[in-house]
Amino acid sequence: MTSVPGEQRPHPIQQLLREWPPGYGGVERVAHELAMVWGGAVWSLDAQGSSLREQDAIPARYLRRRLARTPALGRLVLPLPSAGLWSLLRSRQPLHGHLPSIGVLLVLLLARLLRPQRRVTAHWHFFFEPASGFKGRFFGIYQWLALRVVSWLSGVLTTSPSLKAELVRCGCRSERVAVLPCCLSHDQEAAALVATRSSPQTQANPELRVLFIGRLGSYKRLDWLLQGLASVESSWSLDVVGDGPRRADFEALSDQLTASRPNGEVRFHGRLSEADKLSQLLAADLLVLPSESSNEAFGIVQLEAMAAGLPALAFQRWRSGMGWVCQLADLDWSQTPEDLPLVLQKLADDPVLLRHLGVQARVRYEQLFCRNIWLNQLQSWSNPMTCSQTPVGFRARG
Repeated sequence: MTSVPGEQRPHPIQQLLREWPPGYGGVERVAHELAMVWGGAVWSLDAQGSSLREQDAIPARYLRRRLARTPALGRLVLPLPSAGLWSLLRSRQPLHGHLPSIGVLLVLLLARLLRPQRRVTAHWHFFFEPASGFKGRFFGIYQWLALRVVSWLSGVLTTSPSLKAELVRCGCRSERVAVLPCCLSHDQEAAALVATRSSPQTQANPELRVLFIGRLGSYKRLDWLLQGLASVESSWSLDVVGDGPRRADFEALSDQLTASRPNGEVRFHGRLSEADKLSQLLAADLLVLPSESSNEAFGIVQLEAMAAGLPALAFQRWRSGMGWVCQLADLDWSQTPEDLPLVLQKLADDPVLLRHLGVQARVRYEQLFCRNIWLNQLQSWSNPMTCSQTPVGFRARG
């Protein structure tokens, strides 16, 4: 079923991913939106057991099936022999797998070997950040294997020009790698585009209202944002939407930083409904996505902000497109963590510029990321004629 009447659906395409959609993460939300258009079954390794204990964050009007799998060992989950796996491998329907995941990669490879003429494609969501030790070597070996496997599939989707350039640099043929940015759901976009933003503040020294939305984990560097705001000389507030293992640490840091600075206030809200999250977006002046890792390759929350007329800040990172998503012509800054305090102070000092950037952000969303554009791009790529059934081949870097 499509997400809205009138959205044309191509032939059903099955999907496979590590997590259980629709979830809260970027990979799950991408798979969810694709399923709402493609209509095929979505298979999941359900690495965190969400299908058994979590209520869906948003309605999922498509068939979801759980594959039998091994117990999770860190991020590693592998499919077990089962009737479901055999059915998936034997099917003639196109199959689209979401990476990174060793289990998903293995199924894509088996599906390709079992039926060489089947349309088997991959969605390359992000590159792992280089790391030391056993974990770093493990991810490095996986990534090396994944690059070679996806180059033999019918095609590859990725989310930004930056990631496509890196895939091509690593040996994938350019004509087999397509860019399909992330998107908002029809309901999210419609609500954001018609909503009314809070009235501009009229006092002589208006407060800079900053918003953070995301999981409170290791590479979402909320601490950098807190430290950057602590250096801002004028009044500011920060609303934090989301939860995670580092919430207590971030709350303690915010208490420490604001104790001697009466000009700043931090509010932690935890997870919010879509409606309450939109209310936060409409009340804010600026969204900041302070992620330090290429694991953050896009940042769908930036689209939510831009559609609502809210500018976003994100860093330029190697092998990531998050900085590209929010780039605005009239905001000249380095997109580095070192300059975050400077750009926050600049925007706090110039509310006229801040409002102008909000208009630019909405225009950028409508020109690059709106759902109609996404649907047209998806429809073009989903056409079997645009994705060869013959293996892509791996081009040696020269």
